[in-house]
Parts: sequence; structure tokens; C-alpha cells
Amino acid sequence: MINSNYNAPISNSEPTIKVYGYRWIIIAIFASFNAINFFQFLQFTVIGDIIQTYYGIDETLTQMSGVVFMLAFILLFIPVGYIVENTSLKTSSMIGAGLTAVGNCLKLLAISPGNFYWVIISQSFCAVAQVFMLITPSKIASVWFGAEEVSTACAIGLFGTQIGLALGAVVPALMVTNKDVQDGLTSLFIYNASISVILFIFVILFFRSKPQTPPSNSQAELSSSNQDDRMTYWLATKGFLKNRDYLIVLSTIGIGYGIWTSFGILVNQIFTKAFPDDHGTDLGILTCITCISGGCFGTMFFGYILDKTHKFKLVAFTVLLANTLAGIIQAAFFIKSYKPGVMIIVPINGFFSGSLMVIGFEYAIETTYPTPEAFGAAILNTVIYVFGILYVLFYNIVVDNISYAAGQIIFVASLALATFGTIFISPELRRRNANLKFEVNEGFTKDTVE
Repeated sequence: MINSNYNAPISNSEPTIKVYGYRWIIIAIFASFNAINFFQFLQFTVIGDIIQTYYGIDETLTQMSGVVFMLAFILLFIPVGYIVENTSLKTSSMIGAGLTAVGNCLKLLAISPGNFYWVIISQSFCAVAQVFMLITPSKIASVWFGAEEVSTACAIGLFGTQIGLALGAVVPALMVTNKDVQDGLTSLFIYNASISVILFIFVILFFRSKPQTPPSNSQAELSSSNQDDRMTYWLATKGFLKNRDYLIVLSTIGIGYGIWTSFGILVNQIFTKAFPDDHGTDLGILTCITCISGGCFGTMFFGYILDKTHKFKLVAFTVLLANTLAGIIQAAFFIKSYKPGVMIIVPINGFFSGSLMVIGFEYAIETTYPTPEAFGAAILNTVIYVFGILYVLFYNIVVDNISYAAGQIIFVASLALATFGTIFISPELRRRNANLKFEVNEGFTKDTVE
């Protein structure tokens, strides 16, 4: 059995390091229950017209089924970050998977047309669960994976997020049609509940908090530190305010991914404005392809690049620059209502935009080490969601009072500003420096399972 704490002797000159093959099971379980949670995010808004007619509600309530996820994170990231850093990873994962299971079971009460309030209640449970899931991928990667694979591991964890979003954009549209809404919703909710409960059981039985021996020098140093000397959340936040590099990462990645988040909320409005005759089929396909190209392929690709090159500043600048250029073309196609161009450029833009999450998570850890991973990740996610909400509000104001084109230009100008901001980040990588401080001793063993 693997103990809950690192047991291997640690010294300042020659840490004992071992990477276990069981790490792949850990990240696979995490990605799986992440996917079923993020599946809930878009499942009602993507079929908003059907939901509004069936439940007799307006567009605002339908949108709330997705907005509640952003609000939950903004309101709860501090207490959840505290829980994640003061309990084991297994406990945090059980809470996240358990709340998702409870939320999806409660959703079975929302089948009748008059019970939409159960949708909001059940989505709220899933939204709280998502706070745990968004904070922990970088921590799981650091605790279980070696120094040369942490970014890839984080990308795999986030891969589940994007698969869930992609499936949540297309499966409800296939299962719930105007011909038989109630039967479609019943089947959808049963699948949600069943899969969530099964994955919760998997977490209980097979998920583990830590390997017996640290997988990297940076983790060895953290495990050898005195528990009483470790940072509280408030001390960490005070340190962040003095950390110039981290603040720039927050603002640049926050703007870049915040715009992408707001685009996800506004895409139906933007798309139908440009193509009023579309009845949702093309948009559903476009959303699914974009989530896969960006969240899946883009995340994995750039996670791998970061592990192989450790060129965080160059990668962040390149991706944001590509976002800006793709954003210019995308805005032009939407303004000109050129559908073939939109169907091509949006997934290309998504390839770069979707990868900003893994770049941001890993860059935040590199600039804040040895501060606990959950703290930096939580604040980064909060900034992203705040920017996302602000851009939604600002876009609507600009479109209503100026023009549709002006709203598109706001996105492009903001991306250009974020790209320029990365120039001012220093090349220092604190976690990377800790891993390079020692040569790995001869006792290092890879892919050994105990």
C-alpha cells in the first residue's frame, strides 16, 4: 500500500525520487470525473430554445444554468482552496466527484415541465464540485508526476474538462428534440446520474493522495519543509501582490482565456446575429469541433511543448499572438457573415485559445513556487471568470449602443494588449530552478509501482 505521506529520506544534497506507474491511473480517474462534471456546463444552454419552451421560462433562466458555474467559483475559491491545501487529494476528489453525483441524481427531479428550479439546484451542486476540479489539476500533476512531465499531466487532467464540454455541446442536441422532450431529458438525466455515481465509486476505491516517494526535487523540498512554516491562504495572497511575474500572468492569461470563456457564452448570440437562418445544427457542430481542437488537441500539444522546452514566456507570447491574428480573421468573417470562413477559423482560434488554461496553470505554479499550487490556480481561475463576465456585459453594452462590429473589435484589441503584456514577464521559473538544483541520484526509478 502507498502511505498518505512521503516516507523516503530527504536531504538537501541528494533527494530520493521515484516516479510510479500508478500516476496514469490517478490522472485518468481525475480526467473522467472532470469530464462528467463539465458535461453539465453547456447541456441546457446548447438546447436553450427547447428548454425554454418545455419549462415555460425565459432566456435569462436558461443562461443561469451555465452562469452558476462561474459565480460558484468566484464566491467559493477561497474556502475550497483552503480545503484542498489542508486535506488530502483523495478527500478533495471525493468531494468533487460526490457533489457531481448528488447534483445529477437531483436532476432526475427536474423531468416534469414545472420543475425547472430543480435544474438550477442540481446545477449548483455540480458548480460547487467544479470549483474543486479546477483548482486541483496542477496539484495532482506536481504531486504524482516527474519534473519533465508535469505540464503534460496537467494537460491530460484538463483534457477531461474539454471532452466534457465538447460532449455537452452535442449530445443533448442529439438526445433532446422537439418531438419528445420529456423522454429525451429522462434518458439524458439517467445517463448523467449513472455515470456520475460509477465514477464516484471509482474515486473511493482507486484514487490515492500521494505516492510513497516524491516524483521530483521540487516536491522533495516541499515535503521536507516544516508543516508549521507552510503558507496560509492570506500569506500567499499577500505574497502574490508583490510577485510581478505572477500578476502579469494573471492579467495576460486572464484576459486571453476570459475572452474565450465569454465567447463560449455569447457564441449563440454572435452566430445567430451573423447567420439568422441557422437553426442550431451548424452551431452545435462548430462548438463541438472547437472544444475538441482547442481543449483537447491544443491543451495536449502545448502541455507537451512546455515539458520539452520549458519556454513558458515564448509559448505564452506565441499562443496569444496566434489568438490575436485568428481573432482578427474571425471577427471579419462574422461581420461579413461568411459561414465557410467561420466554420474554419473558429476551431483554429480554439486550438490556441483552449490551450491557454494549461499554459496559465503551469505558468502560475512556475512563478509562485513554493506557494501551494491550489492557491495560485484558484486566483487565476477567478480572474479568468471575472474577465469572462465583464466581457459578456461589456460586449452586450457595446453591441446595443454602438455596433456589432465594435463588439468584435473589443475582443481583438484586448487580445493584442494581453499579447504585448507577456513581454514584461521575467524568464525566471522557480519550480524549474528547484528541480535543477540537484542532480537526480542513481537510485531514481521510473514507472515502478508499489
